[in-house]
Amino acid sequence: MVKRLTPRKRIVLLDTHAIIHRAYHALPEFTGPTGAPTGALYGLVAMLLKIITDLKPDYIAACYDLAAPTIRHEAYADYKGTRAKTDDALALQLRESRKVFEAFSIPMYEREGFEADDLLGTIAHELKEEKGVDVIIASGDMDTLQLVDDERVRVYTLKKGINDTILYDEKAVVERFNFSPALIPDWKGLRGDPSDNIKGVPGIGEKTATELITGFGSIEKIYAALKKGDAAFLKKGIKARMVGLLREHEEDARFSKSLATIRLDEPIAFTLPERVWRENVTAQDVLRMCDEFGFRSLRERVHRVFANSPDDTEREARAPEPEAEEVDPVALSEAQAMLWLISSEFTNPSLDDILAFAKQRTFDAARAALEKQLAELGKVREVYETIEKPLIPVIRKMETRGVLVDPAVLKALAKEYRAELEKIEQRIYKRAGHEFNVSSPKQLGEVLFDELGIVPERQKKTAGGARSTRESELEKIREGNP
Repeated sequence: MVKRLTPRKRIVLLDTHAIIHRAYHALPEFTGPTGAPTGALYGLVAMLLKIITDLKPDYIAACYDLAAPTIRHEAYADYKGTRAKTDDALALQLRESRKVFEAFSIPMYEREGFEADDLLGTIAHELKEEKGVDVIIASGDMDTLQLVDDERVRVYTLKKGINDTILYDEKAVVERFNFSPALIPDWKGLRGDPSDNIKGVPGIGEKTATELITGFGSIEKIYAALKKGDAAFLKKGIKARMVGLLREHEEDARFSKSLATIRLDEPIAFTLPERVWRENVTAQDVLRMCDEFGFRSLRERVHRVFANSPDDTEREARAPEPEAEEVDPVALSEAQAMLWLISSEFTNPSLDDILAFAKQRTFDAARAALEKQLAELGKVREVYETIEKPLIPVIRKMETRGVLVDPAVLKALAKEYRAELEKIEQRIYKRAGHEFNVSSPKQLGEVLFDELGIVPERQKKTAGGARSTRESELEKIREGNP
């Protein structure tokens, strides 16, 4: 749980599109009872429950992007022009996500012509200046870090998947970038931002941009120093070529900064609710939504989150919560393997997931229920008995004791694998008709999809909109293109 630094109220502002987009690419392709895709929605609900548990907000609000062009598109027609069309499955879940917020009684904000980031910035600025409320912005990307302001505005974002999170205050931003949050638009103005098709200064990358920002400050200060000559730049180790690029592309740098800057003055009617968020919703509302989308594994988490809600009439009828169980690690691993074989949406189930799925209140009862279900699956039971279960104690010992290795054998294997990889690379070059960096997703995608015309069905895209070349996508085309 994130400790409160002040007695002020706390609001969490949700960067909805960024969170859902991140969940869509991080989770498997789940489907609900109707057959519609629900993986991103599952991630959104799981993330909301984690936010409520970790951040303990008094208020929550969700900000949406709209499909219509924004003020940035009006200023620059190619803004975000490199992004591919949104997958149909993702677009559907973005629309359905409103049902999630309705179930949680979370107000939604959107405005044509503006991005969600601008709504977040404006609301955060208004609350910081006028309302005396601490703001935490929950997002799936780093764009909102420029809004961090000491302890009044912080950003809670995803590091990996949907469970690994980090809370950025001003100190954390400085540790990451070596400069303050307010200078992030200047940094992007210099290096550009490929995900938004912001050009920046051609030839200046992250390293040089960081050196310029830490050495001189904002873009305005950089160009003020440049008017006095090159000496100060050369003294700080900035190469003469880079100084020339700065001079040549001053207009690009200033314009790119303006595109990367989140607005704080958007015309939006935001009102802090009179009642705190928890008073407007019950567990029953959220459970009905989970049932509609088929999120059985989240039911117990919902009960835990709403355990202290005074309006949760369903909980009052439930038996008292059991005390925490001491479970043998090997037995838990066996139950986790069984649950995964029964329902593959559980890639790393917790004890709570096991109890909730089996609809039992003790581990022993849940394990017995899983064994019964597994026995009814025939071949799957055989996989568990002959492969999964025998491996569990072995893996457990490896985790607790470590593994002895022979460095000489590893070196020999490395040499053998390098030779084999070189042969494979030569075959790839021959098929492509030229050499390229096979390890580069961008170059590999161009060769596969553009030059060779090999495109998998239902091709996924990365969070930045590029065509994905991850293993799961390449497996779709492997059989027809050995």
